[in-house]
Amino acid sequence: MKLLILTVILFIELSPCFAQCDSLPISVSIKVDSAYVLTSSKKTRGNKELIKRNDYYVKGDSIKQTFFDISLTIKNTSDTIVSITLVTCSWQDNFIVNNSYIYIDGEDCDSNFPTDVEFKPGEGKVYKTTLIKSIKLDYPCKGCAPFPPVETTRLGLIILNDPFGRKAKTVNYFLGMEDKSTWTMVWSNPLFLLTESQAHPKPLEFGVYQKGEK
Repeated sequence: MKLLILTVILFIELSPCFAQCDSLPISVSIKVDSAYVLTSSKKTRGNKELIKRNDYYVKGDSIKQTFFDISLTIKNTSDTIVSITLVTCSWQDNFIVNNSYIYIDGEDCDSNFPTDVEFKPGEGKVYKTTLIKSIKLDYPCKGCAPFPPVETTRLGLIILNDPFGRKAKTVNYFLGMEDKSTWTMVWSNPLFLLTESQAHPKPLEFGVYQKGEK
């Protein structure tokens, strides 16, 4: 009986971690290489549709939007080879942002398919991409109460199958990306990309109604 219990314990300890596990020997680190602001007319078709759809209040004739060029490093922190599945062009598809006002700039791809990316023990691979700050932080809808934003920005790497290869692939890449219950997440370090006023917006102040006022 003791032998059976020991066997079950060993099996549990050696079995791969999936959606409920956050202890994979993979790290994700991000850093800002440059930050800049681009200006565009609010009358362009895309901006007009964006402003109308979200009821943004843009006082002037142009929109200013902040961009952050970043370096993202995926590193194998174990002493054995690991492998994760990314798509060949838009590898950003395997990442999510922890808030709704910073998003990852996508890429136009002619050929895009899943491929296994191998990392040797201690090896890190660097990827370059751009984060874009939503204009809703600078141009909120008129009269809307400010929402309390998440102060930090983190990127989460989506892993679908056992990176050690101890178990045959069980999740089809495209089906797995549609099913969040199959995801294992590895989160990056935080970046502080908001201004002080954006990170800590002041509450709206409403005038006090006095008798006799109309």
